[in-house]
Amino acid sequence: MKRINRRRFHTAAITSAAAVSVGASTAAATNKSNALVAGAAETIVTPAAKGTFLIGPMKPSTGVNDDLYARALVIGDGQVRVAIVTLDYLGFDFGYTKVLVDAAAKAAGIPAERVLLNCSHTHSAPLTAPWGPWKQHRGQPFHQALPKKVAEVARRAAENLRPARLRFRREPTQIGFNRRLFNGEKIVMAPNPKGAVLPWVDVLSLERSDGKPIAVLFSYAAHPVIIHESSTLISADYPGFAVQHLQQTRGKQTVYLFAQGCSGNINGFPLKGGIDAAAAAGRDLGDAVGRAIDRMEDQQVQASLRHHATTIQLPLQAPPPAEVCRELMESERQGERRQRFADLVAIAEAGKPRTMRMPLQALAIGDFCLLAMAHEPFAEYHHHVNDICPFKHNMVLGYTNGLECYVGTKADYDLGERGGYESSPRGAAFMFQTRLPLAGESEQHLRNALNTAIQTVKRSSD
Repeated sequence: MKRINRRRFHTAAITSAAAVSVGASTAAATNKSNALVAGAAETIVTPAAKGTFLIGPMKPSTGVNDDLYARALVIGDGQVRVAIVTLDYLGFDFGYTKVLVDAAAKAAGIPAERVLLNCSHTHSAPLTAPWGPWKQHRGQPFHQALPKKVAEVARRAAENLRPARLRFRREPTQIGFNRRLFNGEKIVMAPNPKGAVLPWVDVLSLERSDGKPIAVLFSYAAHPVIIHESSTLISADYPGFAVQHLQQTRGKQTVYLFAQGCSGNINGFPLKGGIDAAAAAGRDLGDAVGRAIDRMEDQQVQASLRHHATTIQLPLQAPPPAEVCRELMESERQGERRQRFADLVAIAEAGKPRTMRMPLQALAIGDFCLLAMAHEPFAEYHHHVNDICPFKHNMVLGYTNGLECYVGTKADYDLGERGGYESSPRGAAFMFQTRLPLAGESEQHLRNALNTAIQTVKRSSD
């Protein structure tokens, strides 16, 4: 097999992505009662350059390659106002996420249920999600600083509202690969050319009457792990480089916000390729965003903003019998793993079904719908939305308002111990504080909830 380099991968990806629909339109409120307004702001939120424990290399940082940012986009129509906040961080547990969401909501004068806090999931950032040894690294100075920074950027965005029009385009591009390959015995983390991917970038542009963008929200689905273990420098990975490229080629007057999509089973390419490779991927993504902006059409429609928020409970798998968990614990010599088995013992002895919270939000303007969900959903969930969404255009985000597990499909969970890192009982789930993966029936629960959210905002517009 020929070794795949970045150029060959990107060329092949563009070719395969050409089949993606690239229709575009504008949704801008023209009636005064529903006049759309938007404001945006950004601020640096980089933690201490040295000594910050990074998730990728699992080592303390030795410096900063590029800064991490918090960015906010506030959109309103005179009646409903929503804030989208993006962070160049890994993601957070529900408790700390609430602190950040509440800070943004209070500062912007928006109900907390209308704040979408999306994390890019860069692995060259601090370990902040409830995974592995995260408890040892809580309470750092950046934990105290982030709520104030998020509040600041949300306040500035809300204070800078101005009339806007909305335009959208889905542009083919691919800088990631499906990372779940069945090797004949089990799932391993390796490129799977037949696995689900999302070979496009979704681009939402909020523009002044003169056509100059106030903000551009763009979403792509791939783990930012192109740097990962290859460096101990803090970095936003390819999303940060994409923003840099857009600023360099299109000016810094626009706020560019990257939002992570359904990338639970997709890695940026090449995994552990290093800073230069991440910069190249960011350039490619930035170029695709630029093409999308240039190719957007100017169709005008009347539109109001509709929003729906809900939280469902997804079932977790049952643990092994308590005696089995106890035997595993007693035979384990590694301290952290022994504690995890002790947690399983307690769960098994409690004998109660367990669930995982899944916050969902839907936002619609004209013929555009944005869906956002927590955790690390697989790409198949965006494909599901494409199949059932009655709106002409959609954008689907993961990693929004909390990160505490992977969200695979029933087929993934049915593989059991052969399911690989993301879905097997002793994979990521054992590292997350839940200690248990989702149950197979969680897929249908989530599909139903997505369907309901879409139909709710659709009905409110009819």
